[in-house]
Amino acid sequence: MSLKLKNRKVIITGASDGIGKALALAFAQEGAQVAVCARNQAPLDALSTEIEGDGHLFFSADLGKVEGVQAFYENAMQQLGRVDVLINNVGAILKLADFFSLTDQDWEDSFQINLMSAVRLTRLCIPSLKQSTGAGIINISSIAAASPQEVFPHYSAMKAGLSNFTVSLAKTLAADKIRVNAISPGPVWSKSWEDEVQGDASAKESAKKEIMQQTGQTIPLQRMGMPEDLTGLALLLASEQSSWITATNFTVDGGLTGNPF
Repeated sequence: MSLKLKNRKVIITGASDGIGKALALAFAQEGAQVAVCARNQAPLDALSTEIEGDGHLFFSADLGKVEGVQAFYENAMQQLGRVDVLINNVGAILKLADFFSLTDQDWEDSFQINLMSAVRLTRLCIPSLKQSTGAGIINISSIAAASPQEVFPHYSAMKAGLSNFTVSLAKTLAADKIRVNAISPGPVWSKSWEDEVQGDASAKESAKKEIMQQTGQTIPLQRMGMPEDLTGLALLLASEQSSWITATNFTVDGGLTGNPF
């Protein structure tokens, strides 16, 4: 099955590591031209040495701020010329805490990076997306949106907002033939998990294996997810093979939630 993504123009946020980086590499491998961003330039420079193809943009910006979103958008459009696919992946827990340990500022910071970054960038990209054939928006949400726990309630609430926004936006843009869908990952190993591991290189590797093993035991497929586990679905949703799919949230969690609906 050919996905026909060659020369497609794709914007991906939060691409310094984890899911965002895996998506950038996957789309470039399919022949797409990507514009990616992250807060820090160093990991983007590293990504630029790994990625296939030419004409990509690696831009440092804080999408939790209005000016950061605007700057990234302007540079992306200057580099790509247009946008065919927008992937709102950027997101962060920011503070691993329960309700009583979160301040008003913690909630506000989570709101800005996890929800408003997608709202603002989507608003800017819509005029170009309307000119594209087979345009699509993919929002990376989380199973925490539908299955919140005691920890990081601010993050879960914002991801629930992102999932809700996905459906509303899909209905708004349906007449323009712009498809909007969400992907909700389960436990996927990424930098946020890596940051929890302490010690030297040997101790970190041992702790990583233990965490992955313990977490995997709670999942029907008996392993944690890796960023690459989401790329196949994202590529499909960005292609014409999914031309009749919109306003849908896809759970990718190894069977953890097991929700038949």
